[in-house]
Amino acid sequence: MFIIMLIILAAVGFVIQYGLGFLQIKHFTKHYTELRSKGRVAIGRRPSIFKAGTLVLLQLNNKNEIEDARYMQGVTVFSKIKKLKGLEGKKIKKLKDTDLTKYNKLLIKAILDAQHTFNVIQNGGTIEKIPSPIMKVVNKVNRIFKNERGLKNGLHR
Repeated sequence: MFIIMLIILAAVGFVIQYGLGFLQIKHFTKHYTELRSKGRVAIGRRPSIFKAGTLVLLQLNNKNEIEDARYMQGVTVFSKIKKLKGLEGKKIKKLKDTDLTKYNKLLIKAILDAQHTFNVIQNGGTIEKIPSPIMKVVNKVNRIFKNERGLKNGLHR
């Protein structure tokens, strides 16, 4: 009986998490669409499990100047997009760490990721997918097992 209740509780939790995640994506899409209607949008991201995940939207004019900036930061699905003040009028290509000192470390990384994404796209490249924190752990474990197997078989790198 306890196992059945545990399974039901987990299923209910999953459905609630899915529903709240859907609402968060809908909230993000509303803001992205609003910014996109005004011009190009550079997106920066910094996913995390134990720290706040961070997402930045930078709306650019035709001179590559930031006209509007918004961010979402938090560890739960209740995180909302907020205005990011202080970047208006700055050229995205010329952003430096020194321009970002008033922001927290995760927000700085997301802003610099938006800058990197913009530069790659401008030069005709494609953006590499940032693995989720769980996939980083899985990949690390896989590398450890591959190294152990290689050593057992007499293979060295």
